[in-house]
Amino acid sequence: MVVRKILCKGGKAIEKYKSILKISLPILITSLIILLMVFSPGTFSWIVDSFKPVIYGLVIAYLLDSVVMFLMKTLKVRRKQGIFLACLILIGTLSTLIYKILPQIVENVNNIMSFIMDGEVDIAQIVADIRSRVDNKYVEYITDYILQAGESVKNIINNLLKYLYNTLMSLITNIGSGAFVAITSFIINIYMLSEKDDLLARGRRFIHAYFKENKAKEILQVFSKANKIFKSFLNGKLLDSTIVGIMCVIAFAIAKVPYAPLMGTLIGFFNIIPYFGPIIGSVPVVLVSFFVNPAKALTALIIIIIIQQIDGNFLDPKIVGENVGVSPFWIITSVTVGGNLFGIPGMILGVPLVVLIKEVIEGSVEMRLIEKGKEDLEKSNLRK
Repeated sequence: MVVRKILCKGGKAIEKYKSILKISLPILITSLIILLMVFSPGTFSWIVDSFKPVIYGLVIAYLLDSVVMFLMKTLKVRRKQGIFLACLILIGTLSTLIYKILPQIVENVNNIMSFIMDGEVDIAQIVADIRSRVDNKYVEYITDYILQAGESVKNIINNLLKYLYNTLMSLITNIGSGAFVAITSFIINIYMLSEKDDLLARGRRFIHAYFKENKAKEILQVFSKANKIFKSFLNGKLLDSTIVGIMCVIAFAIAKVPYAPLMGTLIGFFNIIPYFGPIIGSVPVVLVSFFVNPAKALTALIIIIIIQQIDGNFLDPKIVGENVGVSPFWIITSVTVGGNLFGIPGMILGVPLVVLIKEVIEGSVEMRLIEKGKEDLEKSNLRK
């Protein structure tokens, strides 16, 4: 009897301790983050920068894990061998980009800067040349408007070209200055891939320890669904955009579009962003081509449209698949909101995140309606 009472008291004490910890821990962490952001934003920024290698390592490991699984299944190798081969493929790909393509891109950027800073863009001459070649009343109207606007249009275009240059140079500079972070992230990625089962097991233990059984199962189901959606979207989009970028570089080079390696890379990079990506990527390509060689601007635009049609109708459906298929409304909303909140990363990750939230909410709604016997309510009017 005495032992039972002690165990009973001990059990109550443990439950009380768990309850206090469950309530106080999130409050303490949230309060600490808020205090750092308000009173010491530099410290908060320093903490975030300190964790960058870990975050980048996690992202690399998450994306590379699909390659490891593919190699294990295809070549019938062990996980460590799969990790070694996947890392070799990554290093080989990056080495090719750095030694073959990156110097050409840097040269293209320098040429663009020389064109902007040293050679004055003669808007009147370019517009007059276009007007003499194209016999169209709409073109005449537009060219007349540009000629009347004169200096203001010239300043806007020059500023736009300079902004493009600064953005590209900033990107290249960050790549160079982040070499240490990249190497550290790559090493962390190897350990994360090697200890994947251990890390996942610890995560599951943590969730089961701090949540009730039913709630823990629900949380793990959400994580499983999130993993499927994000991997399908990110891996598919990266592969799809790589193919699109290579196609653009080759097509631009054949058509002699100015700065083909840089322009094709831009199209491939922005293609990762659904819907808006191709439009964002095509603007600098057409703009630069227009001022270097106006005739090539139309050529570049036609190539982009043709390749985007091939991508939209054949490549994207085959590679990305239907696992993240949602209506245009949800895609446009997620890209717009994600872009406003977190920039380009938000535009890329907004779609799978919205798909996940949508599926979780719809699953909860479905269960509630089944409980009420109304599971068929409005089903005929629903879209993806």
